[in-house]
Amino acid sequence: MSGSPNLLWLVDRSSGEVTLLLLSVIVALGIVRTSMPRSSPWLIEGLHTNLALVAIAFAGVHVLAAVADPFARLGVVDALVPFVSAYRATWLGLGVISAYLYALAVLTSWPVRRLPRAAWLWLHRSMYLAWGLALVHSLATGSDARNQLFLLLDLVMVASVLVAFLGIRVVEGWTTRPALWAAIAVAAVLTTAGVGVWAFDGPLQVGWARISGTPPDLLGSPSP
Repeated sequence: MSGSPNLLWLVDRSSGEVTLLLLSVIVALGIVRTSMPRSSPWLIEGLHTNLALVAIAFAGVHVLAAVADPFARLGVVDALVPFVSAYRATWLGLGVISAYLYALAVLTSWPVRRLPRAAWLWLHRSMYLAWGLALVHSLATGSDARNQLFLLLDLVMVASVLVAFLGIRVVEGWTTRPALWAAIAVAAVLTTAGVGVWAFDGPLQVGWARISGTPPDLLGSPSP
């Protein structure tokens, strides 16, 4: 597909990438925050909370721009219901699920926690899944997956979250349940490697638009 990018596409992709960047920082800060004492500096807690709200704003812009852009012909239902879109349904659906998981975590945490701590903790752990789904969605849905700037940002984000998880969360858990956390660490590394192999063999290859679920009538159309 060829053609000059239109404004809505640029807003859609840039706001989506900023949302993913913010989500990565939020996850990393959440890991750092839980490793600190209750008297930890307000800066970490404040950044974690406020960036979570800023991410919602950018995610909203991302969705609105995607629906308003006439190229992919996305509707409100496509943006709200997973896997029903005619445009890259699987990969778009993963983004929708990620958004719901993220929204649920925020709504049950702000301005005060609304669930018992045990339930809230497990719900908050779903943010790892939300972040991973958002990453896959970003790579698989956009038509610029091979953009060098976006790829660099994605690599930095993945490395930051993985290092924070292994260096803080796994190390902490290791002291009490080493076998379990060793398995979790291996699973995290293998999952990350698997996503990398999939991205190299899929979205980063020529022809991904055709096999990813782009409607045939759009494959030859001028696009972003």
